[in-house]
Amino acid sequence: MIILTFLLNLPWTLAGLLLGIISLPRRIRLNFTPFALIISVRSFWWQTWLPGHGGVRASSLGVVVLLGKNLLSNDLEHELVHVMQSEREPFIHPILYTYQSLRYGYKNNKYEIEAYRKAKNRYVEK
Repeated sequence: MIILTFLLNLPWTLAGLLLGIISLPRRIRLNFTPFALIISVRSFWWQTWLPGHGGVRASSLGVVVLLGKNLLSNDLEHELVHVMQSEREPFIHPILYTYQSLRYGYKNNKYEIEAYRKAKNRYVEK
């Protein structure tokens, strides 16, 4: 089952790797529970043009977690919750996440609510 989940999420993981490369990586490391490739990056320049995304601190896609320079307490744990959500809903998770964000907004997206609750961090207005 783990291999099937990994294969189904592979397109998103490859996209996450590409985003990590264009975000100017500073450091790369592995996390094992859940399995994630954590990339500390210099800039989220490619995301700042999106409305409401000017203050991005971290992001995840597939098993790739991108960490920016302005991290707050438990931001990594928050992104690892998103990796677990991706494992729970292989392949379809980014689509469902996007639907939730479009329908309810970032703050009321059920995936963000779960991640903030489990990671015990907080939403900060941009």
